[in-house]
Amino acid sequence: MNGLKILFAQIYDFILLCAIWFGAAIPFVLWQGGGEFEKNPILLLGFQLYLLAITYLYLTYFWTQSGQTPGLRTWKLQLRRQDDFLMTRHNANLRFLLSVLLFPIGWVGLFLPGQQLLQDRLAKTKIVAVQPEGSL
Repeated sequence: MNGLKILFAQIYDFILLCAIWFGAAIPFVLWQGGGEFEKNPILLLGFQLYLLAITYLYLTYFWTQSGQTPGLRTWKLQLRRQDDFLMTRHNANLRFLLSVLLFPIGWVGLFLPGQQLLQDRLAKTKIVAVQPEGSL
């Protein structure tokens, strides 16, 4: 069951990221004009790297501050290192890099014993269920 919660938390975060990407794209598109992307592959690559950087900032901020993105918090999950401490910047960088390189293969881990994403296994991190604050 934890695997489904992880999947739903990622879907929730993806929806939030889409809204953030939309807002972040507005200044870039206004600066470059709407139809220029098809004509200039370098501009398209720059835009994609810009959105990847926005994604990096969004995810690693939450991973290092509380271990919970809004999606993980909604589903009462937390991302931790294998030793149960919050992630450091190094752990977050490694997990993000593995997430990008293994996308979408990393989800296969949800169907293996332990129901952890492949990038979590490789980065020595884990997603665990947490109790809501104030409950026993």
